[in-house]
Amino acid sequence: MIKKWDVAPAPNEKNSSRHKLAIKGEMKDIFLIVKNLGSICSRPEKTSGDFDFIIYLSKLEMETMKKLKTVMAELSSPAAAETDSFGDEPAPFAAPKPKLKTEPQAPPAAKPAEQPKPAAAPAPAPAPAPAPAPQAAPKPAEQPRPAPEQKPAPAPVQQPPLTPSGKPPSMGLPSQAGRARKDEAAAAAAAAPAGIPAAASPSASPSASSRLRARWSMELPLIPTYSFQTLIAGSHNRFAHAAAMAVVENPGVIYNPLLLFGTPGTGKTHFINSISYGLSASIGQSNIFVTDGIKLSKGIELAVKENALPWLEGMLAKAKVLIIDDVHLLMVSETNKKYLSKWLNDFVAQNKQIVVTSVFPPKALAGLEDAVGFQFTQGWMVDLKMPNAQAYKSIISQLLQGLDVKLTEEEISNIFAAGFMPFGDVVKSLEDMRKLEKFLVNSSNNLTHSQLLDMLLGLSEALDPTPVTDPEAQQAASWQPKAKDAWFKWGIFYPKGMRREAEFALYSLNERAKELGLNTDWSQVFVEEYNSDELYGIPFQIGNTATERNVNGAIVLGPQPTSALGAQEAEFRHITFKILDSFLVKGSWLPMSRLKSKAAYAKILMDLV
Repeated sequence: MIKKWDVAPAPNEKNSSRHKLAIKGEMKDIFLIVKNLGSICSRPEKTSGDFDFIIYLSKLEMETMKKLKTVMAELSSPAAAETDSFGDEPAPFAAPKPKLKTEPQAPPAAKPAEQPKPAAAPAPAPAPAPAPAPQAAPKPAEQPRPAPEQKPAPAPVQQPPLTPSGKPPSMGLPSQAGRARKDEAAAAAAAAPAGIPAAASPSASPSASSRLRARWSMELPLIPTYSFQTLIAGSHNRFAHAAAMAVVENPGVIYNPLLLFGTPGTGKTHFINSISYGLSASIGQSNIFVTDGIKLSKGIELAVKENALPWLEGMLAKAKVLIIDDVHLLMVSETNKKYLSKWLNDFVAQNKQIVVTSVFPPKALAGLEDAVGFQFTQGWMVDLKMPNAQAYKSIISQLLQGLDVKLTEEEISNIFAAGFMPFGDVVKSLEDMRKLEKFLVNSSNNLTHSQLLDMLLGLSEALDPTPVTDPEAQQAASWQPKAKDAWFKWGIFYPKGMRREAEFALYSLNERAKELGLNTDWSQVFVEEYNSDELYGIPFQIGNTATERNVNGAIVLGPQPTSALGAQEAEFRHITFKILDSFLVKGSWLPMSRLKSKAAYAKILMDLV
């Protein structure tokens, strides 16, 4: 039941139209709100004080406000009904009633940054791991733990290589705000070093821990719709489900550490969210530390730099469970190696539970284990597999129901099931379809959801495999984006030697936007080359450049099929999107084979806006 709610402008440097929706209510109500409002919502974040949750809305139009009022009326107590400030009709929500302020307000010093909408994991990479297995449709999750309060603060950083053994050195990821799980005084008082040779002073002051949280989010926001209640157990993930439930019932006893591995899209992220929510009911959310390989390794480096290492030490010392998503992306360096090694080994020695996920199978983690000085494979290892066709369709149907998308059984088979599209791509395509539907709402054509998906995926499109001709290249080179400072700032990365293909892509993107009648003006910030024959470090270089140039979105023109990266394009794409997501930069991928595809450019537009 919603007890009260409030909505107010909360602009930031990337979105002047952003609003903050504060809610006092239960998690099941939050799920229904997110479901009704759709892709404009950020991930719900737990807060303290007068309200329980905060959701950031990318924009707030009258139509959205009407939906919001309607769902709030349904979820509020009838006894709390009163007249709202938008009309004379009764609105059943308790005081204080929501007030839509007309003047922008500067965001507070420590507030949550807008989070990207959760989605399933990216498309499968060509690793020697089992095939992808899906996760179920979103449903309400149990008792989510507090999500990080964040504030972007990008900073120029160095460019690191990623070694074959999975041991990339430190890299300067851009800033995100960290979460304040305790107030500053409590955090400082609890942060006593535990015998690690620290590069920081003997104690971390509140200002030091505050600086760290302001620069980087150590913890991974949980996804409320990813719980055991929404996870479909079957032959594809039965062993993983059993191991996960055993961890929830007896953490640190048998399956420690628990390693869940599988190619992108097999449901690893769903499992770690489910485990976290399950454990929170028994040991409390404050005793569970959820992070990922990038956030943990970079966070340690920043803790050393900001003199906040004792604060981080104290926080980890209190945790009873450590969960690391994408452990293969740990960036091991001389600065963080000793801390990673000690804390991981201490967790196991003290019978504290560790759960990690990896795209790669256990044997491929040997180099990382040597670098960290910890065996992720010493406990229980479970792979996630691909479901059968019937289970796949069942999960797709639930996804469609959750997003209120109407497709027939035949359309489901033709669009998704025929090629077993990875579930991460399914969710992203459905979200893009909803965006396109809204952009075309005034169109005279009443397009079905199937037709809209076809406009994005090009299922009925005859692809043109011919290379860019000289006249096409000349026309593209002569085009320049509008010389105004638009809010959308994009850049494009292209393989070395493919400059004219990149220019053709930008020109084609602009032409497609005009064809669709989209008023999405953007500032072209850069056209940047990458070496497609260099196997390691390119995703990090892309992320660094994107944040240094302060763009909202980045288009990556895929590598030539004959190049070194071309042979591993799926893995390259997966890691690149993971890095861009950490940078709070939207990403879109244009395969070289679809350079002349109108559908591909429609999807890029929807990915980035």
